[in-house]
Amino acid sequence: MSHHRPIQAVEDYTDAFLGTLFVFLFMGFWVIAAAVGYVWVAVTAYGLHHFFKWIDRVKNG
Repeated sequence: MSHHRPIQAVEDYTDAFLGTLFVFLFMGFWVIAAAVGYVWVAVTAYGLHHFFKWIDRVKNG
């Protein structure tokens, strides 16, 4: 039982795929930048805290 249907062109989903890929990449890079920024702020705050403690020790002898 074989049914021979004519071969037809399929729908082109390239634009939808590329649009979705762009959204996923944008969100992924945004998350990476936010995580790195959080670490940068934490390291900077830690360093400044110890720097000001050192200044206080030097000032008060």
